[in-house]
Formats: sequence, structure tokens, C-alpha cells
Amino acid sequence: MQSRLATIVLCLLAGALPRGALADDQKPAAPSVNLTLAYTGETWSLVEGGQRRGERYLDDLDVQLTVDLEQAIGWQGAKAFVYGLYNNGTSFSGDLVGDLQGVSNIETGIEALRLEEAWLDQTFADGHGSIRFGLYNLNSEFDASLVRSPFINPSHGIGPDFGQAGLNGPSIFPATSLAARFAWSFDGGAYARVAVLDGVPDDPNHPKRTTIDLRGPDGALIAAEVGLANESGRVLSLGVWGFTAAFDDLTDTKPLGDPIKRHDNRGVYIAAEGPLWSREDHDPFDVSGFARAGLAAADVNPIASYFGFGLVVTGPFDARPTDKLGVAVAIADAGDKFQKLIEASSGVPSSREINLEVTYQAPVIDGFVLQPDVQWINHPGADAAIRDALVVGIRFKADHSWSD
Repeated sequence: MQSRLATIVLCLLAGALPRGALADDQKPAAPSVNLTLAYTGETWSLVEGGQRRGERYLDDLDVQLTVDLEQAIGWQGAKAFVYGLYNNGTSFSGDLVGDLQGVSNIETGIEALRLEEAWLDQTFADGHGSIRFGLYNLNSEFDASLVRSPFINPSHGIGPDFGQAGLNGPSIFPATSLAARFAWSFDGGAYARVAVLDGVPDDPNHPKRTTIDLRGPDGALIAAEVGLANESGRVLSLGVWGFTAAFDDLTDTKPLGDPIKRHDNRGVYIAAEGPLWSREDHDPFDVSGFARAGLAAADVNPIASYFGFGLVVTGPFDARPTDKLGVAVAIADAGDKFQKLIEASSGVPSSREINLEVTYQAPVIDGFVLQPDVQWINHPGADAAIRDALVVGIRFKADHSWSD
């Protein structure tokens, strides 16, 4: 507890330190090294429904180091990135709520200190092309969104249709794998990227370890995305993904009882986002919206399809121009075979789980943000035997960066 408090105090002090200012002619063209330290803490309370009442504290400590190798050592077009994190491993959704989609995007259920990312990136063709290799978080570039980013529910990060897939999930927070990624940016904002990743991030049998093991039947995860982006973020994106390894069918078995192996663990997603209202056009608020839909193989995955949408208001009050008020809905449809598993475990299967989130993100001082959040979950776990849940939480985040 004392070490946690010390970490919070250090982060708060770092966030409150003055950034300083330089005249334009004194500023370097670009820093060669950037170090970022961030601490996120959350207190959640299940006030109604779910599996059982209770409160939990979740946290996440991030340390990120970015090195511009061209500025540092003259390696033209190259960049290195290292990202380590620590989580206290407290379980809220899994222990109390019992939902499919989760409540918090920093919940891991396992206390661990991990190496999350460590990669080299090389650009070419005047910056149009990029090759990245190393330990890689797929969601840092695939199925990512600027408009969805204020929301705490995990489904508004990577969609749950994609995020559920694989023996240990795809290569996303908190377990990542070795990958090679190629990207190309076209004139006019269009882009395309493809990644080949180890099919099983880390070691499911030793979840506290950062493991790279390319032996055995892990296979590969292959993901591709094309889209259109502008200076405000992505306008439209379309992605496909698939595993090369075989997976156990959720319910179907061979005559002797062994699960049937399926080779079709794949899916597709599409997302759109952008501004809807703008004060520059004399509208009352700055409002952006998003919508995302995805499909996954229902023979091997609990969630067969997903649809999410929402609105984000920036500066809802004139006196708070950088605050963000968000409302979003996440609808996860349970596959027929997963519903059979719920029924077999004495549950009452529902065709879907629905999450409604209302959140308010308020920067308090430079480097410190408070965010109260309320979520209502209809049919947690796609099981009508579990009462609809109401959760209330507050997140705070303190961060600071150093550049040289």
C-alpha cells in the first residue's frame, strides 16, 4: 500500500511540474529521446445486480521510452520504442459483475510486471512506407480510434469480437507477442497495413511472464486493415483477421468425446468516426460520433457479432473547453453454441449483452485528469439469470514526459 501511495505521489508531483518554455528559435527540431511515466488508478463499485456487491481498486503503471534513432545516432528513418507496465491484478468484472465485455480497459486479473512492447520501426519511400518488428500491441494501430478513446469500457478500444479471439487473446494489452508489421500511407489520407503475429501471446500457463516462444502449434495471427484518415484521426477503417492454428469447437465433439478442431477462427470489422457539430460552424458544441461493427467465428468464440456506437462532446461547458462528455452503447451478441454452454451450466441464455456507458473526462491540472464513469449492463455474461448490473467508478490519471 505504501509503495502504491508513493507511486501516486510521485506521478502527481511529476504532473504538476512546470513544463517550461523556449523561444521558437531555441527549440530543437525534434527530441531524440522521450520518456513518459503514467499512473492510472480506478475505484469501482457494483451498486446493483451482477453476481455480488462489492468494491475494487484497479491500477496501471506505464513507462514508455521512444528513441528517434535518426536524431540520436543518424540512422535515417528509424525509431525504437520500449513499453513496460505494472498492474495490481485486481478483478472487478470477473469477480463481481460476471459480464462478457468487461468494465475497465486496465483490468487484467493478474498482478504482474510486464514488457508490453519493444520494437524497431523503419520508414522508407519518403515516409510513405513503414516496417515494424518486435514485441507489438496490435491495438496500437489496428481497430484503434481517437473518438472512442475517452471511454473506459474495453469494447470501445478493440472490439470484443476481435479481442476475445485466440488461445490467450490476440496480441493486445496486457499480453503481446512477436510481430512484423508493414504499413503504407497513400496521398489523400488512405492507408493500408498488414501484420503477422505469433498466434499465442506470452505463455497462458505462466501468465506473469513476458514470453516469446515460436515453437509448437501456436500458429500465427494475420491481420490487415485499410482505411481513410485525416488530421483529426480515422474517418473509415475496414479490417480482417484470422488464425492459422486449429481451435476447439465450443460444443461439438468427436465420437470419443474429444472436441472437434476448427480452422476458421477469423473475423471482420468496420468502423467510422468523425465530427458531427463544430463551434467553428456556429453549432452549440463540438460533437464527434463513432460506430463500429464486427463478426467472429461463433463455433469457437463466445461473441458472434458486435455493434457499438457513441457520441463525445468536447467542451460541454464554456468554462471547461477541454472536458469531454461521452455516451456509448456496446452490444455483444452471443453465439448459439455459447448460449448452449450457459444453459448447460444452469444459466438462462440471452442472445446478447448490452453495456451503456456515460463518462466525463476532466483535466484538473497539467498532467492530471479525473474521470467519473457510470455503466449499466443488461444481461451480464449473456445470462438472464444474472441481474442487470449498475457500476459506478472514478478514474484518475497522472502523467509526465521528459524529452532530450
